[in-house]
Amino acid sequence: MYRALLVGINAYPAAPLRGCLNDCLQMQQLLKEYYGFTDDCFRVLFDAEANTANIQAGLEWLAAGGDDPAAVRVFHYSGHGSYLADQSGDEPDGRDECLVPYDYKTAGMLTDDTLKTFYDRFPATGNLTLIMDSCHSGSVNKGLDDEVFFRFLPVSYDEQLRIDAAKAKFEKDQRAYVRKEMRKLRTAKLTDAEIDARIDRLFTRFEKKRFGDIRTREANILLAGCRPDQQSADARIGGEFHGAFTFYLAKAITDANGQLTYRQMIDRTGKALGANRFEQIPQLEYRSKRDRLQAFRPFA
Repeated sequence: MYRALLVGINAYPAAPLRGCLNDCLQMQQLLKEYYGFTDDCFRVLFDAEANTANIQAGLEWLAAGGDDPAAVRVFHYSGHGSYLADQSGDEPDGRDECLVPYDYKTAGMLTDDTLKTFYDRFPATGNLTLIMDSCHSGSVNKGLDDEVFFRFLPVSYDEQLRIDAAKAKFEKDQRAYVRKEMRKLRTAKLTDAEIDARIDRLFTRFEKKRFGDIRTREANILLAGCRPDQQSADARIGGEFHGAFTFYLAKAITDANGQLTYRQMIDRTGKALGANRFEQIPQLEYRSKRDRLQAFRPFA
């Protein structure tokens, strides 16, 4: 079973972008040309259609279809990212990362915690690849020239105050948790190296990765356009507007005739971005050595 949900939003009323629809069309073509997807494998949401309700319904459609271990599912999002103050106490930076639907002003944003409730519905087997070409860090919304915009919606001053408070609470709770666990080690005979390793595990256990911790499903793979503290560029490349991340990801796939592992794909994309003076560093998140497997192929 092959399914792909492609979401692209250029026509934000207050902060339009230009390359998001091209990103989705490019990804659709690649999945058809190299990875066995056919026209009926896709659900595509563009601009006003990419509202909160339709994206959520699309994720439900993507998750449906049973537990076939040979299934390949793809969720590609090109649009604005943003953040809100963390509500659940699990974010080190005090921020919940968000996707920004077309109707975000009335329906709100899709936080990483909300996305996790959908990802939890996916079968634990099969390949789910998430491709996020958006920013989730604060900066100006425009690049240094008229050909580059960044895919980020700034937050308000009041929201930033709430974020700062959430970050302080996280750090306080994390320190209390580690202190409590370390008290249990007072009677244990451990080397300094063993103590350091235990501390690292404690801090890691208290944190989560991006987009609702995609590691909760072994078969999940996340390809993100930049680090959490960077911006993803929406730029004119080759005479058309694209997300820089998606454009060079697509080029890596085409140059290799589709024969790439996830690790090879992200490494080649990162090198191409750097060679073309884009400062963003794409990210790959996974578990269980999934980065060594062929991209967009069944894991079973």
